[in-house]
Amino acid sequence: MRKLWEQLAIATNWPVLAAVLILSAVGILSIWATDSTDGIKHDGVKQLVFLGVSLVCMGLFQVVNYQEIGRWAWPFYTLSLLLILYTLAAKVARLPFVHETKGAYAWLSFGSVSLEPAELMKLAFVLVLARYLRFRSNYRTMRGLLAPFAVALLPVAMILKQPDLGMASLYIPTLFVMLFVAGARIKHLLLVALMGIAVVPLLWFSGPKPDGPGLPVLKHGPLFVQAYQRQRVFAMFKHDPRTMRESAYQTHRAMTAFASGGVTGNGAGVIPVGKNVPEAHNDMIFALVGEQFGLVGAAVVLGAFLVLFAAGIEIAAATREPFGRLIAVGIVSMLAAQAFVNLAVMLRLMPVTGITLPFVSYGGSSLVSNFMAVGLLLNIGQNRPLVMARDAFEFGE
Repeated sequence: MRKLWEQLAIATNWPVLAAVLILSAVGILSIWATDSTDGIKHDGVKQLVFLGVSLVCMGLFQVVNYQEIGRWAWPFYTLSLLLILYTLAAKVARLPFVHETKGAYAWLSFGSVSLEPAELMKLAFVLVLARYLRFRSNYRTMRGLLAPFAVALLPVAMILKQPDLGMASLYIPTLFVMLFVAGARIKHLLLVALMGIAVVPLLWFSGPKPDGPGLPVLKHGPLFVQAYQRQRVFAMFKHDPRTMRESAYQTHRAMTAFASGGVTGNGAGVIPVGKNVPEAHNDMIFALVGEQFGLVGAAVVLGAFLVLFAAGIEIAAATREPFGRLIAVGIVSMLAAQAFVNLAVMLRLMPVTGITLPFVSYGGSSLVSNFMAVGLLLNIGQNRPLVMARDAFEFGE
């Protein structure tokens, strides 16, 4: 038993395990509350099954050494790209296994089971980028940044075509964090960020704008920002009754549900306001946490995320092997970006993007991919090879 304890690095990894299990438990309770009142907890039961499958996947990714898994990074990345491309092809030709959901072609359906390839791509991207940066140092030049950005922008462009803005928004923050940790020059990263910021107005004003102001010089250009996306941005700054009934209805109801819980909440399963929140068990599940468990429950969820991220950073900092360090950093930054975007949307600090809260929201693909990432994080924590060299990513200027 002592050997098993040491092998699994329980003393190091238990905060990660405790955090994700707490988040998953809160999520199942909230999903259970949104189920139908016919006595059958459909989504709650499904989420329990998803959790069981996710724990198995986490165990598999923890058992096999992460260095061995890393050798399959490029095939995993390629497979994920091909699956996303297959869903996109269904927009122009009828293909089996692909179904449209709310205007997006992002899912593969196999009977009662669905798979979202973009969820697999999150982990594949982290693995591929970590492997690329591990064996190169040319990314310390502006030209050398082209390849890492291409690795990120290819899936981003494809995911935006599905369209899934929320999922696509996770890659660039993760890319910047991993490049920074790998030793890319800050001045280069800042320059790229400034160029990206400069392009935003061009994307916003490009194309015909029947719903808002445009620029004559750009009105004949391609339309990058759709009308419904513009309405979601405008809805952040409007509080008139029409906006509250239409484009801001989801976030308005979510914030009302969250506030109705007060300090201690209404009790598990009691969501009189939350039942009227669209997609409450997915994008707006944090509102249900506040309504059921109040500020105390919300603090527990936020605390669990902080413990998860802090433990992940500790694992990365204590890992001198560069590939493992980059994977750990990538996983933490990807999960942190996803949690931040979800919470910012619910609090009306960002436009609605349709992204789940990691480990809490309903969804098998999201839960499985996140637990696979946690399995890798635990794997790195328990397999820290002794490196007889200078610290990873130290460069002489």
